Amino acid sequence: MFKECVKICGLTAGQIAESVAPLKGLGVDFDVKENCLDALVTMSSDSADRTTFETVKSKVYNLFSEQVYCSFDESLQSLAGKLLKMNGRTLAVAESLTGGEICSRLTEVAGISENFFEGVVCYNRSSKINRLGVTKSLLGEYGAVSRETAYAMVEGLLKPPVDIGLATTGLAGPTGDEGKPVGLVYIAVGSGDFITVFEKKLSGTRNEIRRAASNLALFYLVRYLRGDILML
Repeated sequence: MFKECVKICGLTAGQIAESVAPLKGLGVDFDVKENCLDALVTMSSDSADRTTFETVKSKVYNLFSEQVYCSFDESLQSLAGKLLKMNGRTLAVAESLTGGEICSRLTEVAGISENFFEGVVCYNRSSKINRLGVTKSLLGEYGAVSRETAYAMVEGLLKPPVDIGLATTGLAGPTGDEGKPVGLVYIAVGSGDFITVFEKKLSGTRNEIRRAASNLALFYLVRYLRGDILML
């Protein structure tokens, strides 16, 4: 029997199942366990030979090349912690809609204090202004939930010894705000002049949206630390 797994972030279980459906005729079974866009995909076969199994595995990696973050079962926060240490980086996090969940998950990782400097839950507009230096004029023009605000939140974190920032802002519901819909999320990650902002439109309950945003933020952090971050 052949069996291997892969971790994927950014797709629902339904989207993953639909993508791998054409491969099932090759004698490989797929089991997908997904929680708010973070999925463990297990490939197994009792009948396929090694060549066929390896071919299917290769096709899976090609199908999800922009979403795969690990070839074994490891959490996003654990992988982020290892990469921060490996790269000798010092991280700070600013959270609005995620309310501290990212920081909580990072501090599950033993030894993370070597590379995690601080976390700020800047839930209120005044906190973004007073703590992170986001200007009133920027908030007035673009709103708290915007690409520009997410970018400015990371900029506000980047003071020595911090050399990489991660920020989230968005609307988890139950109602929208600023004329923007529930589920609209912006995640920014970067340092210096290279700060990337991702816009996502998420669905689900309030807490499902918050969890999905946390998963995506950690995923983008991992991609950034690996040097292969893309506009997904």
